[in-house]
Amino acid sequence: MCDWYLKRLQFFLDLLGNPEKKIKHYIHVTGTSGKGSTVSFLHNILQTDGKKVASTYSPHPTIITERWKVGDTFMGKKEFVEIVEYLKPKLDEYLEKTPYDMLSFFELTEVIGFIYFSKKKVDWLVLEVACGGRYDSSNIIPHKDIAVITNIGLDHVGIIGNNKAEIAYEKAGIIKKGCEAFTTEQDKKLLEIISKEAETKKVNLHKVKINNFKIKKEKINGVVFEYEDVDFEIKALGIHQIKNAILCINIAKFLKIKNASIKQGLKNTLQPLRFEIVQEKPHIILDGAHNEDKIKSTVEAMKKIKKNKLYIIAGFSGDKKVNNMIKSLSTLNPTFVCATKNTSNHFRKVADPKIIAKEFAKNKNTKTKIFLDPQDALEFCLAKMKKNDALLITGSIFLSGQLREKFKKI
Repeated sequence: MCDWYLKRLQFFLDLLGNPEKKIKHYIHVTGTSGKGSTVSFLHNILQTDGKKVASTYSPHPTIITERWKVGDTFMGKKEFVEIVEYLKPKLDEYLEKTPYDMLSFFELTEVIGFIYFSKKKVDWLVLEVACGGRYDSSNIIPHKDIAVITNIGLDHVGIIGNNKAEIAYEKAGIIKKGCEAFTTEQDKKLLEIISKEAETKKVNLHKVKINNFKIKKEKINGVVFEYEDVDFEIKALGIHQIKNAILCINIAKFLKIKNASIKQGLKNTLQPLRFEIVQEKPHIILDGAHNEDKIKSTVEAMKKIKKNKLYIIAGFSGDKKVNNMIKSLSTLNPTFVCATKNTSNHFRKVADPKIIAKEFAKNKNTKTKIFLDPQDALEFCLAKMKKNDALLITGSIFLSGQLREKFKKI
């Protein structure tokens, strides 16, 4: 029984005095792609409207404290240490009393967040699902105002489902009685699965149409688009980001947030590792795309970047089918590809750089070089690039997040 995981987490939260019950409003976000962007957009819209808002992000871009945000600020290192020190004896007590086994890493990160946000007395928490939905640790929350399912794709296959239908069923599990549900999924068969869950829980499902917009202006660092006769601006490239924004516009309107706050909130949102341009002349883009749908969106955004030569640093997690992702990236006609491990963390399973290089070489005889250390791959590319070239770092949020330290002060 998969609900066993939620039961053990609830047992621990009960020992802590249920910090999750001290948060008034929840927006719960799942989906194959767009979760992080949707969370960020909603966070900034709510904040611009005067709400005291928090949000969670999984995985973190660079350091673990970036999983938890209140207002404009991520959790501080001192605050993180204080919560961990508080939890140590509580975990001892849990092991003495529990009928279950030890909590997972993800369950502990949820606990840390609930403690932090309840201390900060936030009114709204925009909560991102880590994996799936129905039995994800984030689904422990006692109530929610909004359940959001961005879309359904093939990710975490074999973990939460073997096909899109099974994955849709698991993600639909975040729909609970008393909430409103929103989705931008367009596939009729998958919508039937989501709708059935909503009907069972007596929840109204908003099926958001995402193609009725008009691009007014595109810039290197964003786009202006018209939706329902109103112009909106986002600081992110790609049609997929417009669709994420439209989803958030609909949710905000349901919450009776005025257009001025929605517009400013969207405009204020900066997305780390979502096609993040960290340098120009030459262009350097940090991107966390890690499945076929996300890679396709990255490729479309990359086509809008003017460049002479394109260099790619690619690294993938060990559980990914890389062939189709590499085929998509190869359509960009890269001058050189550095195949590397997506992380230097020895505890994470990584795709073999040799296999990555071989797959790229099969497509248009692309020149490749293997690096065991992502930092070495970066230094290699920086030494070769001219000011009119571009570097795309993609394949995993762990890879782009690790190299982000070179460009961003954390």
